[in-house]
Amino acid sequence: MDLARLRGWAPACLLLGVFLAAGPAADAQKVAIDFDRYHGYTDTVKYLKDVARAYPDITRLLEIGRSTMGRPIYVLVISNMRTGTTIDRHVSLRNMRREGVKNVPPMQPYQGKPGHLITGATHGNEFTGTEVCLYTIDKLVIGYGTDEIITRLIDRKTFYILPMINPDGVFNSVEKGIVQRQNSMQKDDDGDGRINEDGWDDLNGDGRITYFRYADPAGRYVLDERDPRIMVRLDRDQRTEKPRYSMIMEDRDNDGDGKHGEDTEAGIDLNRNFPEGWFRDDGFAGGSGDYPTSAPEVRAVAEFLTNHTNVLMAQNYHTAGGFTYRPMGTAPHPALHPKDVAVLDFIMGKKYLELLGEEIPDAWQKPQELDKFKAELKEAAKNKYAVQRGYELPRGWRVSYNEEQDRRYSYGMATDWMYAQYGIFAITTELWNPARDIPDLPDLPAGSGRAQVERALIKYQEEKYGGRLFLPWAKFKHPQLGEGEIGGWLPIYRNNALPGPPLRKVCETHWQFELFRAGLLPEVVITDAKAEILYGADSAREAAASLQGDQVTITKGKTKGSFRVIKVTAVIANQGKLATHVARGAQLPGNREDVVWLIGDRDKMTFLQGTPFQVLGVLEGTERIPGYRSEAGRAASPPTGAGQRRMRMPISMPGYPMPFRRGQRLEPTKAAGTGSTRTATWIVAVSDDTPLKVVVTSQKGGAKVREIKVR
Repeated sequence: MDLARLRGWAPACLLLGVFLAAGPAADAQKVAIDFDRYHGYTDTVKYLKDVARAYPDITRLLEIGRSTMGRPIYVLVISNMRTGTTIDRHVSLRNMRREGVKNVPPMQPYQGKPGHLITGATHGNEFTGTEVCLYTIDKLVIGYGTDEIITRLIDRKTFYILPMINPDGVFNSVEKGIVQRQNSMQKDDDGDGRINEDGWDDLNGDGRITYFRYADPAGRYVLDERDPRIMVRLDRDQRTEKPRYSMIMEDRDNDGDGKHGEDTEAGIDLNRNFPEGWFRDDGFAGGSGDYPTSAPEVRAVAEFLTNHTNVLMAQNYHTAGGFTYRPMGTAPHPALHPKDVAVLDFIMGKKYLELLGEEIPDAWQKPQELDKFKAELKEAAKNKYAVQRGYELPRGWRVSYNEEQDRRYSYGMATDWMYAQYGIFAITTELWNPARDIPDLPDLPAGSGRAQVERALIKYQEEKYGGRLFLPWAKFKHPQLGEGEIGGWLPIYRNNALPGPPLRKVCETHWQFELFRAGLLPEVVITDAKAEILYGADSAREAAASLQGDQVTITKGKTKGSFRVIKVTAVIANQGKLATHVARGAQLPGNREDVVWLIGDRDKMTFLQGTPFQVLGVLEGTERIPGYRSEAGRAASPPTGAGQRRMRMPISMPGYPMPFRRGQRLEPTKAAGTGSTRTATWIVAVSDDTPLKVVVTSQKGGAKVREIKVR
């Protein structure tokens, strides 16, 4: 196939200056990139490697797995590699039953910062998301050190950018020109004993695979009345007097079984292979694959998130439609906690609609009147879930669950899995709405249908791209199907933002939205830490006491040197906008509440009051959550008691904050306070001049350390 013709369709002389420059920051690029073309798998990988080499202080390139065809799946980490800490740098991991075992790799500093995951191309033919990922990378790396907001985010947060979950699908779609939604699999689809032997074919030898249309009384298409180049799809039971057509990808029956394209490289839909909601209610398989995470690409993502539990925000880019799905699709509205609904809708959804320029629901603008809106909907709405919320979800920000029919959208979807099993504010954005994303799209009145949009797009590509995106229909005699025509849209452009200004507009809008969401992440800090000496002695001795009758005998032991009794107080706060977990996040398996440690030499300190680590619970954020009212027994952060358990206990071995005693369980102390602030207090006896430090560790709010100065 002529790849130059496929990918180099727009020589510079043809663009006539239509495409804009990359922007004023382009001069700062160490790695040049433009969005006048699609980068596909090969150039995306090259760009990721080039960026990792050019920006070693703020990037790391991770290979998290490999596709069926052996292509690496990459995550680019963007964070200041010189900042951040993790608890295992201060408390050693140990196996008390088998000392010396070191089978847990150390955490990286960036795992001790709040994480934001952005993915693209779960479906291989939806690579607009890959381009938005690359655009986001470019904005972050060239903005570091010059843009105050970006610099602060990279210093204090971690971005994980995964441009291609499905590298095989992207490679086939872009490099080979054979659009492939699914991953690749080596399997015999048609049961003839051969693998992938009947895929798509370039029938007319022009180096492209487009479409073949032919007259068919049972076909599902008719020609558009105004522009016969356009194929209008009929509903399944729709009647028509017009001549019917069928339309397939260019293909011949290679194995002589009477079928076309039935044994391609295409495998399963990866966005139906995630664990959440994969099974049907009757216990049988509902999602794709042999079992959840059976696809190596999905398993790579699952293992990555299992090992990077600092992620609180996630975006999964797809195409098309120009709207965002927030959870859930596998379960109805009550599956979400009301607080999470308020964060998703009143904060994130409202901002997204503002960026799109779409109308914002009245309830989101007047959350204090939510009860009034609920009462009004109760009288008029047929959607019971809208009544519970107090508003219908707008087109631009919706759920995939069918609320009118009370029916799930599908099974095993990534966004639901991330939210329900990892406690992540995950969303799926369906990028690309030509009517909105091409401001100068001609001849397109408001409320236009699919055929009207396609007419306008064909005219637009003729004017701006020299007609190279849509090929004229040309007569062709198919070896099995007979007379017909080959032509139509080059498939890679059917559901992706057109390169150049339209693609850049999509990228910029969604980069701005993810920049906003990154600014919502929590940030746990130690605002104050101090220590004061309550008592000190320069020549303490060991002593043993024995009792015989009513007589106590004390025997002096060895001199142990000086010791001090010290009171340590630490104030912990979440200075970020959102809480350190989604509403039920701390209760999910694998997640935990925030804690604060007092750490010193375990052989030289004894805890008199307060356990080595104290539980902070979930620290609320600074942002008031509109549209949410805590109910008794359902507050996001239950108050923690100020009362301290007074106990005398030896410091445990690092990694085991409390000593193991058979038949006895010593609960950790709870720090005092509610909301976004906690105060932890310890009284410890330390020998000599043992240094002390306070370490706060929040799974999704970050880790911080403060050395203690004793006064």
